[in-house]
Amino acid sequence: MYSAAPLPSSSPRSARLARRSRGPGLLTAVVLTVSAAVSGCATSTDHSVPAQSPTSSASASTGGSQDVHFTVGYAGDVLMHMPVMESTPGASGDITANIAAETPWVEGLDLALCGMEVPVAPDGVYSGYPSFGTSAEVVAALARSGWDGCATASNHAADRGEAGVVATLDALDAHGLGHAGTYRSRQDASVPFALYELERGGRTVTVAQISTTMDLNGLEDPTGYSVSLNDVGAITKAATSARAAGADLVVVHSQLGEEYETTPNDKQVSYAQSLADSGQVDILFGAHPHVPQPAEKLSGGVGGKGMWVSYSAGNYISNQDEECCAPLSDVGQLVWADVTSHADGSVSVDKLNWHPFTMDLAGGHKIRDLAALHNGEHPADLGLSTEQIDRRWSLLTSQVKDASTMSTTPPTPTGPAPTIPSREEVITRAGAHPGPQGTASASPSPR
Repeated sequence: MYSAAPLPSSSPRSARLARRSRGPGLLTAVVLTVSAAVSGCATSTDHSVPAQSPTSSASASTGGSQDVHFTVGYAGDVLMHMPVMESTPGASGDITANIAAETPWVEGLDLALCGMEVPVAPDGVYSGYPSFGTSAEVVAALARSGWDGCATASNHAADRGEAGVVATLDALDAHGLGHAGTYRSRQDASVPFALYELERGGRTVTVAQISTTMDLNGLEDPTGYSVSLNDVGAITKAATSARAAGADLVVVHSQLGEEYETTPNDKQVSYAQSLADSGQVDILFGAHPHVPQPAEKLSGGVGGKGMWVSYSAGNYISNQDEECCAPLSDVGQLVWADVTSHADGSVSVDKLNWHPFTMDLAGGHKIRDLAALHNGEHPADLGLSTEQIDRRWSLLTSQVKDASTMSTTPPTPTGPAPTIPSREEVITRAGAHPGPQGTASASPSPR
């Protein structure tokens, strides 16, 4: 029988915290393109750029003669409605206890990338929908709970203006998390990716992260360069630059789609296929619908090997449920890719895995393992009825996912936690010259 994962105190990730570092000489390269959040991410021209043949540099240059394996994953939107804030100790935003049920799964990933839907409030005054501003304590809790970096381009990224963009980046830097999608300066925005390095099998594998969004909910970009928007040509250019800077794998995290629809629409599918056709993107992690959507492998991809896309993971943490919003807005997925870096320097994405979680609003806005609940494992403080659990499970497995494909055990780290280079180092590797503003210095990684 399936059993819930142990709580984080004994998780494999926690034991690696001291070994996780963030250094100026190391480059994190997971290219995450946050694809269009329909209700708040500006759509841009979906034109493609002729693909150049990707070259593998980091893995081949650092030695190692065997294939190595690792995982890269994401969850749904970090959507800090005020009732979620009020559920935390002293309304501080410390969501460590709220998200604890999912933490062992996140800590088991080799590279865990969150979707930071909302900005940090620069004035310390918190707010919810429609103009969000949250606490830096949320970021601190994410760092404590196994996340390595976050995609920050979203339809709410400009809710608190330029000051909110900067406050969010400051919080991520202060807690050792990588980030892509929003930028402090024009020079910073000219290198629209983050890099993450994994030491495996005597060599370094570099992942690049790109994050983009469809629009800003009708707001103007406060500077004209603060937020990356969905543009296949721009993403292809960024992915190409990331590979030139050493990336072996490019992961794009994009906000796009129709809210509360469990089936990807034509724009999502076309966008994903255009990225696959670019030949530069290995994985697309989609966001914005606030409900789970399916995943599939598209034709094209790097070297013609195909490209995996998860159209939406749903919400990670929020105040949404069927009563306020839509069926399955209270269900999210942890989605992760099994990746092989081959001895010849090539990289292949072998499969996508998933596991379902659900929000328990009445039980203190806590994340619960939906599969464990379905199997009768009910914690003492559970606020969900058996009927609610059964309905969520039934809707998910009949409309979105085949339960037989669900992963029933958390992933296990395959080696040391990633190293995250500073923005100065990423900019330097990309061939630009770091300026006096907008570049955060390296700090120790929380893991």
